Amino acid sequence: MSYLVLARKWRPQTWEDLVAQDHVSGTLKNAIEHQRLAHAYLFTGPRGVGKTSAARILAKSLNCEKGPSPTPCNTCSNCEDIANNRSVDVFEIDGASNRGIDEVRNLRENIRYAPANGQYRIYIIDEVHMLTTEAFNALLKTLEEPPSHVLFIFATTEPHKVPATIVSRCQRFDFRRIRVSVIAQSLRQICDAEHIEIDEEALLLIARKADGSLRDSQSILDQIISFSTGRIRAEDVVQGLGLIEQELFFEVTDIIQAKDVQKGLTFIDKVFSGGYDAEEFILGLADHLRNLLVVRAMGSADSVDASDDHKKQYVQVASGFDDADLLRMIRIVMETAQTIKKTMNPRLALEFSIIKLIQLDKTVTIESLLEQLKLAGTGSARPVSSQAASSTQPRNPAPVAGRAQTSSRPNHQPAPAQPEAVKSSAAESSGDGLSVQNIKRRWQDIVARVKKDKITVGAFLEEGVVIGFEHNCIEIGFAVTNGFHIDSIMRAKDMVQKAMQEVLDSPVDFKCIKKDLPNNQPMVESKKDRMDRLIAMGETDPVIKKIVDDFDVEIVD
Repeated sequence: MSYLVLARKWRPQTWEDLVAQDHVSGTLKNAIEHQRLAHAYLFTGPRGVGKTSAARILAKSLNCEKGPSPTPCNTCSNCEDIANNRSVDVFEIDGASNRGIDEVRNLRENIRYAPANGQYRIYIIDEVHMLTTEAFNALLKTLEEPPSHVLFIFATTEPHKVPATIVSRCQRFDFRRIRVSVIAQSLRQICDAEHIEIDEEALLLIARKADGSLRDSQSILDQIISFSTGRIRAEDVVQGLGLIEQELFFEVTDIIQAKDVQKGLTFIDKVFSGGYDAEEFILGLADHLRNLLVVRAMGSADSVDASDDHKKQYVQVASGFDDADLLRMIRIVMETAQTIKKTMNPRLALEFSIIKLIQLDKTVTIESLLEQLKLAGTGSARPVSSQAASSTQPRNPAPVAGRAQTSSRPNHQPAPAQPEAVKSSAAESSGDGLSVQNIKRRWQDIVARVKKDKITVGAFLEEGVVIGFEHNCIEIGFAVTNGFHIDSIMRAKDMVQKAMQEVLDSPVDFKCIKKDLPNNQPMVESKKDRMDRLIAMGETDPVIKKIVDDFDVEIVD
């Protein structure tokens, strides 16, 4: 008797055998039990997760001699014929080989005949997205109103290629990618039944390699059984599949923490001399860094698919990295993965990536950097404006201790200079401690406070200019074209007054005045303008000047 591969031998025969698809099996079992069957079903999902197996189980449930029943007996002639693909009432059609309009016409001619043995004539079309547009169109009317004894089951890995007119006539079930731990558990059951000795770590390696497909994992297990002799260990899986040992990735993170470029280049030589694939290595490194990030975020390694020993290693190694550093490292690695796909010299790309990771400096916030500079006595205690701090980033990757890495947010531009006529007409003080100058200095704080309550009103208020303050009333000037802004602000007057009182620590009133002012709509500055403004700020503030000089900043979008 010829050998039957594990993927066929252990194919699900009942709904209970269907792994990790409880939402599908539960719904279909209830539909059969309550006689609420649809005339067409669409099964979608990745390869090897049970779509065609579910279609066969549904066919057995409907055509079983003891059915229709949610639990097929698997012993009657109808169940055995369907399981062995020889039933005259169940037709499995390959959509890739029978994709033309002629095949669909033949199907339409045959569906009018009554079933020979069971209660239904069932058509299972695998990879249905391969049908031509003409074939789909020819199927539409039949699919919408088939004979009562006909049931269609479509399976596809690419549901977006199935016309919406077809999908709308079907009940759709999305099969899920299977978790690594669930695949490993299923493989353990198979190995126990087949009397195969295998380590847990080896099962996890096979499950990860299967990438969510139970069928792929069973095929890989078959291959490893043939490769190894005696008990299957993780080393056998690594050698048999050409995988990269997990210890290599831990070695990489050790080198990164040690900041040793020489060891990094020696390690890359080890990778290529060992015959490892560069793309597979860089993707494995990305997954390794992701696991470290998960451990730091979750506080434990319970969510990581790894052996117990490796989980302990992840906990130890993760303590030496910051979340921000890991995010930057993952971004660099993923960019390298894209480069390796296109380059003719993957070794150079890999070496560049590893050196960049080794020389990557610790991420620090601008606030902590300024605090260090102040403590060192290198600048004044006046804080740097938020826009200046958020518009700088180191230009070169050369190692500099404590480099601040930020992004530009050019949302709040400084208010344009007020016309001299307006300045001269403003009252200096109302006599209660507040003055025009004080209000102007706190104006952006007032705007920000209003935006917290209602962003649209804050945006309108931001276009105003403080032109005076007398009798405890702030005069806010707007361009003559901003009448709509004034109306919106006055409708929310109580909210604006409350914000002003919180910022100024004093109850005040305000009024909006139309003036012959330029429209104060913030303009988006160019990189050159922002850089010039930053340099100008550095001439008056030694802290900003030191940041610009020491860190060789550049403006980023």
